[in-house]
Amino acid sequence: MTNRLFNLLLIKLKIMLIIFLLALISLFSFSFTSSRQLAADIWAQLGMTRAQGTDGIKQSFLNGYLYYYGAKNAKNVAAGNRGAIAKDLLTYTKQYVSSDAFKKEYEQWRKEAKPVEPENKVRSKEEIRKEKIAETEKSIRDAEATMKVSADMAKIMKPTVDMLKKTLEDYKKSDNKTIESYYLYEKNENTDRLDSYKEKLADWEKEYPADYREKIKQRLQKFIDLSATVDFAAELKQVGNKKKFVNPAYEGKAYDWKQIYRAGKEVIEPARQFAEQWIKELNNAIQKTEPSKNDNIYIYGNG
Repeated sequence: MTNRLFNLLLIKLKIMLIIFLLALISLFSFSFTSSRQLAADIWAQLGMTRAQGTDGIKQSFLNGYLYYYGAKNAKNVAAGNRGAIAKDLLTYTKQYVSSDAFKKEYEQWRKEAKPVEPENKVRSKEEIRKEKIAETEKSIRDAEATMKVSADMAKIMKPTVDMLKKTLEDYKKSDNKTIESYYLYEKNENTDRLDSYKEKLADWEKEYPADYREKIKQRLQKFIDLSATVDFAAELKQVGNKKKFVNPAYEGKAYDWKQIYRAGKEVIEPARQFAEQWIKELNNAIQKTEPSKNDNIYIYGNG
């Protein structure tokens, strides 16, 4: 089976799994209901193992990409009741993302993404002066060694040696402007590094909140907001061997917008309701675990 044909067979699966993926599509959602056999049937329909599906959920949420390549039998799933299957898949996603295993993965992911704090140190003028004097003295020694090669070389190198000796004397003066310039440059560079770190740290805290449930809310809300902009009544036209939107503005929409459209209202509307309810539950759980005014200890719930 060519990659082209394989991708065509996977389109509807990508649609069903679009619900809660990161910034691009939604979470890769596979789920068990109360029946183990039903869960096994779902994995079988998708042509993958439970371990592969669970790993897909994790990678999709943590890295922002939809790992659907192992779903060999996507066409069979697409031919079934998409709404019912999607609901079941979402239920498992919710269960897994609320598990201790996922929390540990998220914590590690967050830790690895944290920007490294730069060293907050600016050398004194005397430290810089000492370094520049040592560098210049070495340059003088090297130049003088070159002068000994021949009379012609000595003549050529003499102006350089004289200049270096003059620079050396200037470096030794306490009010040397060049040393002052080096000092101010290093001071400004250090300030810029610290400011950049503070900005990166603020972005990191926003992108990777300490409470993993806040990250889940971000993903869910992103899906809700994007799906609200999709026109499921939009018309398509045949252009060669492809279907394109009649409205050129829709044809220019992002890939995830088009995937939501292809999923269809029958899948997306229940998914939106699922996401909205999940956000309410997360808000309630987070509120319950927030510290009181007299309590400085933050205790995470199971969320």
